[in-house]
Amino acid sequence: MKVEVEVISKDSIKPDFPTPEHLRHYKLSCIDQITPEIFMPFVLFYPKDGTANYSNLERHDVIKKSLSETLTRFYPLAGRVKENLYVDCNDEGVHYVEAEANCKLSEFLEDPSPAEDNKFLPFEQDDVNDLALAVQVTTFNCGGMVLGLVFAHKVSDASSFFLFLNSWAAIARGRGDDIPPPQFDSAKFFPPE
Repeated sequence: MKVEVEVISKDSIKPDFPTPEHLRHYKLSCIDQITPEIFMPFVLFYPKDGTANYSNLERHDVIKKSLSETLTRFYPLAGRVKENLYVDCNDEGVHYVEAEANCKLSEFLEDPSPAEDNKFLPFEQDDVNDLALAVQVTTFNCGGMVLGLVFAHKVSDASSFFLFLNSWAAIARGRGDDIPPPQFDSAKFFPPE
């Protein structure tokens, strides 16, 4: 099914608390430095939760607030990649897009087309820039939602990105205290060139 997606707004979500000065430069490891400059995409589909009566506005507020809290822990994702050497953890924030689709999620999922998935992403995979992470939240007529994310492969791999997603989900559910803090020390084990 061909789906039309309209961008409603664009914003920047910053960490809840500023990154301490001593953590402002996250060095890329030698492995990160040789990684191609591409965005890795994730598209997650969520049907409307029948037990929750949140409006789209309330859901977006929860998503943004929990993302901001999560970025405090995962501070490199709110920074900018500089000269293939480091991430400037300057708290500029994550590019955040709100969009609406013109159909029901179930209609789209009846005959999904991988080419249509790009409409749920804030950037094309090869539209590389200095961002570490960008997010697009697309709501459907039925109340379903798609969370589309692209992350710079230089800054995180799949394993660390899943840790970020799980932490974000836990914080959104109010269970942030159960999450162990991430470790950002790959350059110590794989020194940069």
